Amino acid sequence: MLRTKKILVFLCTLMCAPHAHARLEICNQTDLVLMAAVGYDTIESRTATEGWWRVYPGFCEVPVDVAMLEGSYYVHVESNPRSTMPNDGFDWGSEKELCVQQNDFRVPEAMNCSSDNDSLKVKFNAVEKNWRNLNRVSIVHPQRRYQTIYRTRIAGIQRLLSIIGYDVGTIDGVIGQKTVEALNEIGTRNQVFGFDIKAMFPILEATIASQQKLDN
Repeated sequence: MLRTKKILVFLCTLMCAPHAHARLEICNQTDLVLMAAVGYDTIESRTATEGWWRVYPGFCEVPVDVAMLEGSYYVHVESNPRSTMPNDGFDWGSEKELCVQQNDFRVPEAMNCSSDNDSLKVKFNAVEKNWRNLNRVSIVHPQRRYQTIYRTRIAGIQRLLSIIGYDVGTIDGVIGQKTVEALNEIGTRNQVFGFDIKAMFPILEATIASQQKLDN
């Protein structure tokens, strides 16, 4: 009898916790820096959207933590144009059109775009809520897939190094001598050591942005 009560308490903890549907995790399994926008149904029977969050190659992010008893999540991602090679853009979302803005935003009524705040519609995909609190969305490139998360991260680093102008050979997620030398050079210059891959992404992005300003 005591064991039965413990099992019931455990199940109630999983199913009745106030944040049982709160966690939405977006995982980037591409070699591109992705920008994510998220939509969610509100208690007023409306759909709100928020964005943008960076999700680096091979990493996962929790963009919003909204407790929903009803309704759905919606996700749209697109490659960061400043961190993407020419003709290599990528976007994910094909089902539901919702309003977003170009800069960081929150649109409380995303079904109807307003010309006053430069809103535009993009397509989102719905995400079914999971009672186990595992609302994970994995974004996969249709043409380029890597065997492990680590290789995905290295491929993302190699792609940014190539945009900057480093010769790292083939973008394959294999950390060869050219990639090591480039990372050591940039890491030493920016005081990032020990191959802290996640710390390298914003440094490489800032370098690309600086180059583009000079080019303009």
